[in-house]
Amino acid sequence: MNNQIKAAFFDIDGTLLPFQAEKLPDSTLAALEALRHNGVKVFVASGRPPIHLPLLHALDGIPFDGYVTMNGQYCYMADGTLLYDHPIDPAALRTLLPYIEKEQFSVGFIEKDRSTFNLINEHSAEFCEKMEQAVGNVEERIETSPIYQLSAFFPEEKQTEFLAHCPGCVAVRWNDDFVDVLPAGGGKPEGLAHVLQALGLTREQCIAIGDGGNDVEMLRFAGIGVAMGNACPEAKAAADYVTQDILEDGLARALRHFELI
Repeated sequence: MNNQIKAAFFDIDGTLLPFQAEKLPDSTLAALEALRHNGVKVFVASGRPPIHLPLLHALDGIPFDGYVTMNGQYCYMADGTLLYDHPIDPAALRTLLPYIEKEQFSVGFIEKDRSTFNLINEHSAEFCEKMEQAVGNVEERIETSPIYQLSAFFPEEKQTEFLAHCPGCVAVRWNDDFVDVLPAGGGKPEGLAHVLQALGLTREQCIAIGDGGNDVEMLRFAGIGVAMGNACPEAKAAADYVTQDILEDGLARALRHFELI
């Protein structure tokens, strides 16, 4: 067995959970159980905020040791202990508001336990219904609560223009419909680093598995970076190893390849 790796970080969509699926593959569930049995701590590392996780019933009952959420902007242990949080500068969000109003872009302003949209349109309606998101006073939310991430629904060709109106921020995409907007310097590697520090571990002692554009830097950061067979080209290029598709037991195969289970 590989005794070097002490922590494992898993993206959700396209890595743990097939897109549009309601349950994890049986091989993935068995692999996670075996990994924990072998003494490896198991973490979610997702672009999703904490408020989304209870709606993903496929994850119910899985004893994760902790969570790297909102692409690393909010990280905590399973018992709720906060390890790291990194909100967006409110000044940048104030600058953004007139622009998204003019363009009529649908944008979710994501807090730890609340998500508020400025408007819902044809691009965001399905997502907002599924994730129980609603329109509210985003200007008020900016002034009263930390905003860790934006879920912004706009085409890729508008990204540079959008970021010009949201200074000090970057965008990562894991979904064709929207991008996650984060404070510059943020991202999953930053979240992983704080979790590992809390555990007294180094990056060489962790494995990370993902498939999306927002996983690229995480795969480069981890001691072992694994891209799923269904991953985007950028994630595959960043990985140390490319496994099979999520529906071909890719996650379990990768863990067996590295002698972790």
